[in-house]
Amino acid sequence: MYNQLKSEFLKLKYSKLFIAVPILFFAGLILYGSFSMSAGGTQLFVSEGDEETNAAIQGTIGFFAFTFENIDTPKFSEIMQSCISCNVFLWIVTLILTIQFFCYDYSVGTIKLPVAYGIDRVKVYFAKTIVIVLYNAVCYFIFNTITLLFTCLQTGYIPDTTELAQYLSYVGLNFLVLVSFILLCITICICLKNIGIIATVMCLFTLGGAVIYTGIWQNFHSHAILKYLVWLNPLYYWMNMGTFRLEYGLINEIIIYFIFSLLFLLPLSVILVRKQEFK
Repeated sequence: MYNQLKSEFLKLKYSKLFIAVPILFFAGLILYGSFSMSAGGTQLFVSEGDEETNAAIQGTIGFFAFTFENIDTPKFSEIMQSCISCNVFLWIVTLILTIQFFCYDYSVGTIKLPVAYGIDRVKVYFAKTIVIVLYNAVCYFIFNTITLLFTCLQTGYIPDTTELAQYLSYVGLNFLVLVSFILLCITICICLKNIGIIATVMCLFTLGGAVIYTGIWQNFHSHAILKYLVWLNPLYYWMNMGTFRLEYGLINEIIIYFIFSLLFLLPLSVILVRKQEFK
């Protein structure tokens, strides 16, 4: 397994993705920096609840960047909210890395080589998945560290150890959602194999789910079908995390989403890998 992991990492290291992904993350940092230029901050996928009709949906969902109540004395919760707003577009980078790296061997036919040499195709699958997750993890945590540093420098705020631990815990929760999204993408990759179709399906699914949730979230749980579509969508969790709606069971939902990906999507992918035919 170690040799296969090393092989997959070297494939990534000497591919264009190894440089392209950091460039995309850097572009995200530039975009995030541009949010600070707006006097009133930036809001994305924002929707407000109706407090008069349903107390359970009071508040707001969405992403807020540099929307401080008082720019001279910002709260750390506002700084965290600003940094977490970047998750609204990080899924695109993850999607590109996942489908390009996972599907490359299928598209050029080299996936048959390790199998021909007697390497279990499930080992190949796990090696690719682990490399994708680890590379995403490194880029993701570096990105969130830089955004925090940038925001603190912009506002002159110096967080203490407790606040940094809190921020890291929120970033960690968001990363659990990201891992689930990766496993979902890989499952679709195994089923479809065509990079263009996979990218189209996942973009429509992710953005479409976010738009649907924004429109129906006030009576979200009354929808028999749409709520399950939204629950599979990473932006559902990130939009609620973006406004720290933790008191409504969001942490439990994230953990359930992560467990679902490990206990359902992962075994399903293994089954599909074992049954697939190479042409």
